[in-house]
Amino acid sequence: MKDNQSDSQLSADTDKPPFFKSWKGMYWLVLGNLAFLIILFYTITRIYS
Repeated sequence: MKDNQSDSQLSADTDKPPFFKSWKGMYWLVLGNLAFLIILFYTITRIYS
């Protein structure tokens, strides 16, 4: 019985994202990073073409 309870607590602790309170913040970080890289590479392409 104790093993099941500790397993559920362990999975609840490991389901948290590393830097944010929820996964929604992590998704926004990834999308923001993607948008930044697209704009950066587009700008570099326009400057050196």
